[in-house]
Amino acid sequence: MELRHLKYFVTVAEELHFGRAAIRLNMAQPPLSLQIRQLEEEIGVQLFHRTKRKVELTKEGQYFLEKTYRLLADLDENIETIQKMKRGEVGEIVIGFIATAAYDLVPTIIKLYLNEYPGIKVTLKQITSAEQIIALQNGSIDVGVLSEPAESDQISFQIIREEEMVIALPKEHPLVRQTDAIQLSDLASEPFIITSRQANQGHFDSVINCCFQAGFSPNIIQETAEMSTVISLVAAGIGIALVPSSMKMLLQNEVVYRNVENNKFQSVTALAWKQDSPSEIVHTFIELVKERVVPIYE
Repeated sequence: MELRHLKYFVTVAEELHFGRAAIRLNMAQPPLSLQIRQLEEEIGVQLFHRTKRKVELTKEGQYFLEKTYRLLADLDENIETIQKMKRGEVGEIVIGFIATAAYDLVPTIIKLYLNEYPGIKVTLKQITSAEQIIALQNGSIDVGVLSEPAESDQISFQIIREEEMVIALPKEHPLVRQTDAIQLSDLASEPFIITSRQANQGHFDSVINCCFQAGFSPNIIQETAEMSTVISLVAAGIGIALVPSSMKMLLQNEVVYRNVENNKFQSVTALAWKQDSPSEIVHTFIELVKERVVPIYE
């Protein structure tokens, strides 16, 4: 049985006239009658009562028509679905992201993306930048939102935003009384909290370089995996931190954020994906971020 046999059957069943059905199908009546007869012989059931005056569906033919309508509708739906899959409009995408992107950047991306592609299931995983690189390579995430990209011959990057670094202070810290921007050199004797180099190489190196250019090496007393943990430890009074400005919305009752005087230091957030990814969903996600999100932060 071929798909055309089912379409021929439906047309005859709707017209209940072989001549009119043949016209709809743009074919001659004798071949159409032959095709219907072959269909009946193949399934072993008479689908039509034929007389010189009229054509009627048998009871079995009526049942077969209902099932054929459903079959053809399912087929059309499946064809539409796979066409959408090819265009990257349905399916699933797994996105890794760092804590600093969780409060503004990721929500912005996801809202724009789901408005454009509501048929995509989005799964989010908050993991470190280093973990994202591994996850991209082994395929456990499709794209990543991470800190300053490193050189890689397997992973492609698109910078999304560059933001200033600010100083996070416990609310009882003496420097809180200084409402103007703070000289970085004034922090030379302060205990620093920082994300580890293993977890976030870009941020770790940026902090070290910032302090080096200010004439000192930071006294690092605590390293963490997540930027949100850094802020929590600052709130606990354990030390101070240099963090991206997007973190200023965290624990504002417990942490005070101050600008750095003559600030030349920035934190970079980038989109990352595997260069040889065959997924059209990944490609459409990348294009949306490039066209709709990057301009917001330029």
